[in-house]
Amino acid sequence: MLTGVEPAPFGAVTREHAAAEGEGDRSLDEWRAGHRRFWDHIGTPVDEDTPLVCLRFRLVAAS
Repeated sequence: MLTGVEPAPFGAVTREHAAAEGEGDRSLDEWRAGHRRFWDHIGTPVDEDTPLVCLRFRLVAAS
């Protein structure tokens, strides 16, 4: 279930958002470096001003 949508430039993503992704990053710098590597690898490099949409969601069990 989608619980939030927040547009933000890459450089403004918060530590709280990065931690909520649950990918095990130990710092915001580590999160940014990992995401930069991913996007560079697929041919879409990002910089501090690259617009993102930060999504928050809650997992719901299927009935």
